[in-house]
Amino acid sequence: MFWRFFDEGLAQTSYLLACTRTSRAAIIDPRRDVDEYINLARREGLTLTHAIDTHVHADFLSGSRELSALGVTIVAGPAAGLKFPHHEVRDGEVIAVGGLELTCLHTPGHTPEHISIRTSGSAEPPRVFTGDTLFVGAVGRPDLLGSGVTRQLADQLHTSLFEKLLALPDSVEVWPGHGAGSLCGSGIGHADHSTIGDERRHNALLQHRDRDAFVDAVLADLPETPAYFTRMKRLNKEGAPLPDLAGGVAAPPLLAAAAAAEACASGAWLIDLRPTTEHGAAHPPRSLSIGFGPKVGYWAAWVVPPDAPIVLMTASPNQDSEVRRQLLRVGLDRIAGSIDGGFPAWMAAGLPTQRIDQISASRLRHDAAARRAVALVDVRSDTEWQRGHIDDAVHIPLQELAGRAAELPADMPVATICEGGTRSGLAASILERAGLDRIVNVTGGMSEWRSGARS
Repeated sequence: MFWRFFDEGLAQTSYLLACTRTSRAAIIDPRRDVDEYINLARREGLTLTHAIDTHVHADFLSGSRELSALGVTIVAGPAAGLKFPHHEVRDGEVIAVGGLELTCLHTPGHTPEHISIRTSGSAEPPRVFTGDTLFVGAVGRPDLLGSGVTRQLADQLHTSLFEKLLALPDSVEVWPGHGAGSLCGSGIGHADHSTIGDERRHNALLQHRDRDAFVDAVLADLPETPAYFTRMKRLNKEGAPLPDLAGGVAAPPLLAAAAAAEACASGAWLIDLRPTTEHGAAHPPRSLSIGFGPKVGYWAAWVVPPDAPIVLMTASPNQDSEVRRQLLRVGLDRIAGSIDGGFPAWMAAGLPTQRIDQISASRLRHDAAARRAVALVDVRSDTEWQRGHIDDAVHIPLQELAGRAAELPADMPVATICEGGTRSGLAASILERAGLDRIVNVTGGMSEWRSGARS
């Protein structure tokens, strides 16, 4: 038995495997909100015996600490050094889960302790769970532990790929730890899985069999690195605090609008989860604009201090528990509550509001006077900027914006632009929080600018 759990916001995948004869089960790369796995196991009559982390993750909090507290055996790679009970496997060691045999292959490169898991002993197709070593159409990045070891890890990645994983038969299915959109690799494909044969033939980086050529190619195309990755690494090694998830992830408590305003005055960060245009029209002062969707936790982790209390303002109470789940996955635990009645309640309480003007990218492109009236800040990544940008725009990636707000002109409005208009809305709210008072969000972003379409 085999289940795949995919988190679209983090582009992260975990897996649950079970022996059909004994109903014993193992989880590979569990997320912190382990109620999903526990509920499935209960529904299917399974006993969770093992949780396997392919490596110490950087982009999300593992659920291994939570599962360890429930009596599940935690499995990690050689010298993982976790600070809570676990078993470190050696290369080639077999973990028996009932009649299911999981062979642990030491595949360093993304991290030194990384392991891949090959299955055998069942009627299912042969599979290898490759974590962040091998993706569909891509490979893991080797730079997250710092420049001092990056080239060494890239060299180890070559060995792991060409001498371990590509030594497997072409028919073995490849089930990776991430899909398209993850920052743990560059250019990851959209398919949920592949085969060793397909990767051998079609993965561009695996065409560089020469070690030096491979290393150079991998290091030439590294994604950006969010600042929160370092904290995730530390917490996954030490064991993050155990949240109370009895019965699942509950919605945060409801706060009256006045109480929410008081919390914000005392240092809480208010996240406005309404669409960017609604936030622009009117919003609580200094609130962050992160429209509700699968990437709330992802973007919040980029900009919200990890120990700051958080107040949510959702468009519907049905969104509260989902937002809390996403924030838990990236270690943002201090949710003071959600505003009872949302923005209408804030308005009814007579509390102050601000606005952020909106302008379409097509108007900015075709209206010379409108273009001259603003200082344009492109908040996309370095890679996106290098692929093409507006000539006189200033480039400040989103994660650097708060710390570099003082570089922006004070004598004219500042307009933020990204690829589609979502990040620029968040960027505009970051600048407002930093004290700028004349801000414009460019809707439609570079995608609309390139199309040349008029609004």
